[in-house]
Amino acid sequence: MKRELGLKKLTAMFLTVAMVLSLAACGNTGSDGGNSTSRADSAGNSSSADSSGSASTDNSGGSDGGYKQYDGKIVLWTLAKDLQQFADRYREETGNEVEVVVFDSADFKTKIMQTLGAKSKDVDVFVGEPQMLPDFYEAGFCADLSALDNEVKTRLVEYTYEAGCDSDGVLRAISYQACPGSVIYRRDLAQEVFGTDDPEEIGKLFASFDTIEETARTLQSKGYTIFGDTGALRWFSISSNPWVRDGEIIVDQDRLDYFDCAVNLYQNKQVANATEWSAPWYASMAGPLPVLDADADVWGMDKDQLMSDAAGGGAGTTQVFSYVMPSWGALIVRDNAEGNKGKFGICSGVCSFFGGGTFLTVNEYSQNKEAAQQFIEYCTLNDDTAQWWLKESNGDVVSSKAVLEANKDYQNESFGNQNTYGFYAQEMEKIDYSLITGYDDACKDAFGAAIMSVQKGEQTKEEALKEFYTVVLSTYPELSVPADAPVTLD
Repeated sequence: MKRELGLKKLTAMFLTVAMVLSLAACGNTGSDGGNSTSRADSAGNSSSADSSGSASTDNSGGSDGGYKQYDGKIVLWTLAKDLQQFADRYREETGNEVEVVVFDSADFKTKIMQTLGAKSKDVDVFVGEPQMLPDFYEAGFCADLSALDNEVKTRLVEYTYEAGCDSDGVLRAISYQACPGSVIYRRDLAQEVFGTDDPEEIGKLFASFDTIEETARTLQSKGYTIFGDTGALRWFSISSNPWVRDGEIIVDQDRLDYFDCAVNLYQNKQVANATEWSAPWYASMAGPLPVLDADADVWGMDKDQLMSDAAGGGAGTTQVFSYVMPSWGALIVRDNAEGNKGKFGICSGVCSFFGGGTFLTVNEYSQNKEAAQQFIEYCTLNDDTAQWWLKESNGDVVSSKAVLEANKDYQNESFGNQNTYGFYAQEMEKIDYSLITGYDDACKDAFGAAIMSVQKGEQTKEEALKEFYTVVLSTYPELSVPADAPVTLD
């Protein structure tokens, strides 16, 4: 299905937000109102002792090991340090050299736009995240990979294929990983409060915004909070309609429910005020957290001190029940759980979603296109590589359907021996990529800012929604507000 792309590139404001959503970052900012930014890292360099099973796979379809040897080297520009490991393994198995250049997230997109805008031949392969790719396609930077279309379409997770195609359906980027979403919850608290830790039963507690509010009230009665902050809800902002359809900005009932849910959780003190990526947020994964004021300076806090302060428990502490993140977020929780490792589970929520991912593409101006494409094939269409990475990364979700199927029964000790790969494989089947548009980042950010302003009592809901539309229209004047919008602009 064709995606509805923006007619303009993101403004500098939204470029900054997109850069924070980087593969290389561990996450460094957030907000209470659904405007938290996320770490879109593959999380492949997480330092867990956990490892996946090593089921054998059918290594067919362009991955028979018959790789050609090329003179010289190819140059790869990336945000993901993971790809150095791929390059090292590729050199060992094929003798071909790949020079990996890793960029800071804040500089990457600008560097690509400037360098390839000048038709540079200095880079052969570069990466992009889903929110960057449309701009790269539109600029003409990504070479045609149609020769691999059938393999990618049939062998890799469907939404990654769709994200790798431009607005005309031409394949231009391929990902070795997939990043389906989930709710990550505390099994021990679930047993205590709800009498079960079964993923299907806990998933029912997150099935709608109304049930989330009910779940939050039940947890609050036991002294617990449902989320670190209400930014967790932003992943459910695309549940029934795209943000833009036929040139109109869509704020449907689901989005209004999301708005109200976030405001209610915040104002009823049912979240921990532990903003995503802050020290309290990380500390909450390991155990009790001191009760924090809504205006607390979480960025000036220390994780170890917070854990020490909360060690005694009691009325001055709380525990966070759940986190909503893509699959790489499960690795963050795992690696910060400390004594709680093994006490988590994963379940579905309001809707299936994905976030982040590393897509590789060939520079249109490269003089080494054949060698560059071979390296991309090695990273993405070689099932042996996918199985190696699944194990090497200690839990990254790969895009190969065959490898996911081969590992679907693997019992993950960090998540109560749950079959996490099987769960994520099922979630990916439910992702509707037709809901994704080139306007999403701008709409999500403006909507999150509107929620935050109401949470803090700075605006009424009507005022905040009007400002939301105004901000989006100032960025994309070609859009319009539909006649049935919840507010009317003056």
